This record gives sequence, C-alpha cells and structure tokens, in this order.
Amino acid sequence: MMKTYFNDAIIGNSRMLVCLNKKGEVERLFWPHIDYPQHIERFVAGIFDTRYKNSTSWFGEDNWQREQYYIDDTNILKTCLRDSSRGIYVEQLDYVLPDGDVYIRQYEFENIGSEELELGFVQYSSMITTTPDLSSTLFDFDTDSLIHYRHNYYISISSDIQVFQFQLGNNAMGSARYTELIGFDSIGMMPDGAVSWKIGTLKPGEKKNFNLFLCASHTLKGVKKLNTKCKVLNISEQYEKTKKYWFDFLSKAKQIDTGDADINGLYKRSLLVFKLMSDEQTGGLLASAEMDEGFSKCGRYAYCWGRDAAFITSALDAAGLTEAVDKFYNWAVNTQDDNGSWNQRYYMDGNLAPSWGLQIDETGTLIWGVLKHYEVTKDLKFLENMWNTVEKGIDFLINFIDNDTGLPKPSYDLWEERFGEHTYSCAAVYGGIMAGVKIAEILNIRREYVENWYKVAQDIKKAMEANLWKDEAGRFIRSVRTKLNPWGSEHSHYTTVIEVNPKGYRRDVTLEDWTVDVSLLGVAIPFGVFDVNDKRVADTVEAIERVLTVHPVGGIKRYENDNYVGGNPWVLTTLWVALYHIEVGNLEKAKSYFEWAIKSRTYLGLLPEQVSKDTGEPCWVIPLTWSHAMFVLVLNKLIEAGAF
Repeated sequence: MMKTYFNDAIIGNSRMLVCLNKKGEVERLFWPHIDYPQHIERFVAGIFDTRYKNSTSWFGEDNWQREQYYIDDTNILKTCLRDSSRGIYVEQLDYVLPDGDVYIRQYEFENIGSEELELGFVQYSSMITTTPDLSSTLFDFDTDSLIHYRHNYYISISSDIQVFQFQLGNNAMGSARYTELIGFDSIGMMPDGAVSWKIGTLKPGEKKNFNLFLCASHTLKGVKKLNTKCKVLNISEQYEKTKKYWFDFLSKAKQIDTGDADINGLYKRSLLVFKLMSDEQTGGLLASAEMDEGFSKCGRYAYCWGRDAAFITSALDAAGLTEAVDKFYNWAVNTQDDNGSWNQRYYMDGNLAPSWGLQIDETGTLIWGVLKHYEVTKDLKFLENMWNTVEKGIDFLINFIDNDTGLPKPSYDLWEERFGEHTYSCAAVYGGIMAGVKIAEILNIRREYVENWYKVAQDIKKAMEANLWKDEAGRFIRSVRTKLNPWGSEHSHYTTVIEVNPKGYRRDVTLEDWTVDVSLLGVAIPFGVFDVNDKRVADTVEAIERVLTVHPVGGIKRYENDNYVGGNPWVLTTLWVALYHIEVGNLEKAKSYFEWAIKSRTYLGLLPEQVSKDTGEPCWVIPLTWSHAMFVLVLNKLIEAGAF
C-alpha cells in the first residue's frame, strides 16, 4: 500500500515514534528505535451503530469535520471530529507513555443529535509483512486483545472494556465495514485483523469515554503483561503524568520570551521535536521520520547524518539541552570507522544505513561540532573522552588531499548529488581540522600535532582561493573536478580524467562547476575559512540572494536549476542566509528571512524541508529536524544581537 508522503503530526517517547495524518489516522509506527522497524501498514478506526449492519463510519472518511492541535507545550495530539448528520462529536487524544512502550488513544464520544445512539467502536489494523518475515495475527482470550507478531516483535491492540467481536484476516476490513466480525480463527498467518467494542447507549447530550491501548514488546509474554497492566491504569493519571513529563522537559531548557507568541510557540515546538528525534537508547539524531518507503522521490530520510546532527547539536546546546548532545557524541564515537571517517548515514542503532558515497564534509563537521559543544559546556572531561575520535578523524582528513589541487579529494556534496571537490566540503574539512587544532591546544597535546594540522588547514584555504574563487565571476564557484553526469560521460568539453578510488578506477569529470549554490555560504558560516566581512564572501552572498530567491513566494532555494521536488525554497537554506546577515549586522534583513521561515510552519507548528514555490505552503518532509535546528540557531543569534 502506497502511503502518504506527509507525516502531519508526530508523537512518541524517544523509543516509539508515531506518525499521524491530519485526519488523526496512524500512518507509521517505529519501535524499538525511532527509525526502525516501521510496523504499520494500515491503522483505521471508526464507529458503528450496534443495531444495524453496514453502519460503520471510519474517522478518515469525508463526512467528518476535523480540528487538530497539540496540547500546549506537549507531544500530546488532539483530534476533534464532528459528524452532524449522525449527531456525534468525538475527541481523540494520542500520546505515548514516557516510561513504557504503550501508545494510548483516549476517546470521548458526545451525542450532539436529538436521537439516542447505540454506539460501537471498531479498529482495523494491518501490519507490515514480507515473505522472509511473515507477519501473523492472533486473538488472545486471556488479555482480550488482538496481537500482531513477527519474529521478535509483538504489537497488541486492546482496551479496558470487554471486546465485542474480532476477526483475523479473511477480508477483515470488509467485515468491519459491514459491522459483523467473524472470529472463528484465533490465530493465523495473516497480517491484519479487526476488533470491536460496545460503547453503549448514548442519550442526546450524553458523553462516554473509551480507551485504546497499543502495546509493544519483544515477546508474547511481555506484550500480554503490558496488556494486563493497561487494563487497570488510571487513564486520567497517565494523561496528567505524560503532560507533566513534557512540561518538565521544556522547563529544563533555556527559557525565552520574545514578546511574540508565534516565535515562542515555534521555539518550544522545536525543542519537543528534538526530543522525539533523539533516540533514547543510543543518542542518534533522526533527520526526519520516514515518508518515502518506496524510494519513489528520494533516497529516504529516517537516518542519522553527521552533517544534520552537528547543526542539530548546536541548536540543542543553544537551547540548554546539553545532555542530549553528550549522548549523541557517544553515538558518534561508536559509529566512526576504523579509518577515522564517518560514512554517509546510519541507523539509530549505529549500523550503516543504505548509502551511495562518502561525503567528506560530514567527518569535518562532526569534529567541528565537538569543539562547539565544548565551547558551550566547558567540560574538559568531554574533550578528553573525544580526543582519540578527533585524532583519528583529522588523520583521515589530512590524508584525504588531492595532490593536484591541494583540496580534499572528490566525494559527494552536501546535497548528496554530485561527486567532486566542492567548496562547501572543503570548508567543512578546514573547519574540522582547525577545530582539532584548538582541541589539541586546550588539551596541551604536543606541539607538532598543532603545527602540522594548522599547516594543512592553511594549505586547504590557499587551495580554495586558487581553485574555487573566480575574479571574473566575482564569487566562489561550487566545485572543481566534479561529476555532473553520474550515468555516463560528461557533457562538457572541459573535462579531465581522475582516479576515483584506491583500486585505480578512473572517470571523466568536469573541470569546474560555476553553479550558484547556497552552500557556498559555508566558507564563512559556519566554518570560518574566510571572515564574514571579507568582500569575497559578501559578493558571493549577493549572488546567492540574487539568483536563488524564489519569486513570488520568497525564500532561498538550494542552487540554480534545482529540480528536486520541483525546485522549491528550503527553510534551512533561507535561515542559513539569515545567519550571515546577523553576523554582518543586517538584523532587519535577517529578521525578514526569519519571519518567512516562521510562516512556513504547518498548522501544528512543524517546520518542513521545503515550501511550495507556487503556493507558499509546506510541501515536503514534515518535520525536518535540521529546519527546526536552524530556526533555533537563528533565534538564539537574534536574541544575542538584541533584536528581541
């Protein structure tokens, strides 16, 4: 089944991550890590009249009017549904318990009509299944619950009232719609099932409550034990406990008050997103919940990239959430390759994720991030613990130099599209090595380390000036020795042939790529190869704004002729330019970009990756953690500059 590309809402507890759509339906559920595996194929709920057949009304159908919002300062989602023709109003609360693998749905049903209702509730669920990992389903009479299972994963659906009917497979969805479930089989090799409950008589103006529990465990005994516990929970207490958990989380962060409710609200929502996107078990940081399982439009998003993570950790530090940063860098130590590099991307458990090429900027960025974290915490023990990781990383970087250009050897760019020697990648390598120099000085490491590393960094800077700055363009160019046609020979006549790996394989590459790209900002923000007041930086930024501003909706796209998902402006790129303007004192310009980013948020306060160039509406990847990180970083800098 093809799923929507949009996760309109997310809830969870840093072990379980649940994605819902604007109708209040569950689209995806990740457990026991926030990235993998995803269990839900389909999960839909509805009501029926227990007196009549074929009376089921699914909450996702068009007859329902809806309103959806987060309970203030929490990751608890409320969806309100109204069907005036049936005379029913429903409030649905979705949240995951902070201290257990239990997802709770609280329902309140109100009869807003003039006639008595005999109400039933039905839940249809289908789980992901593959041939080598067959998903099966059983009904457990001991705990009165439907249990989906495959090797090592058991997910149950139950309530604290007695089940009315159930059915496993055999067109369970059709039977649920017809309101008659046939429970002849209580276990079978099918991925789906349905279960129903009688809510009872609902007189006009009367309200009744119903609670649904989804429990997850690695064993059948474990999930049955959770079911049993849920049946005796005081749900009001659990709701208040969960609410308090999120209040307490925010109270530990840096408090801000800009005088603008939208900014304050988006700041708190960003911190709540960070918590959901930080894996409790490992410290890995998720770029986004998955939204393209079939690789139909992209290379997928539910992984940890060192690049994204270094910006996210900077935002966490700016918000005072330094413990999460400590945990992430422990994760980074464990994922570093023996040769000192980090690969393109990883699962939350530290295993290598599907990848297509080294991106050398990530190794430099992570080392840069280590120093930035120390500058916030002043925790010398942290630096001492990271030293071996830093040393290995820089040894890799200083040996990854192209002798012909003096730049870091070809690798993929930060957009993961082109193989070459890129300006941004060079800046990140410079930034990483210079961070290593400062770390070595702080730790009083022997001087030859500092001198050698410093010399390599300065040589990279000189090579960037020689190869990547063009007087005739009055700006930096994007790349040299770059593969613009990954599928065959280069279309340009200005090519050379280079060795692309240690086994001696060679490919043709284009000598120079003059494309205007927002990542050219990396020479100053954040890596400081050149001062922000350097005229070459100013001229490059002028070109970026002139060429990459998207009219009429505003915002900055990634680069000229970008065609990914239509070539839209991105939130993070726009905020990147804002950071530059703050550094050079153009606060009004920075605030205009900042305000544009705020307007790009969804109705739930989540920042997307991109905004439609046609409508100005959020249009791809919701939420993108990096977008929220850039919002926090810009907000922090604006506050420091006295803009609020």
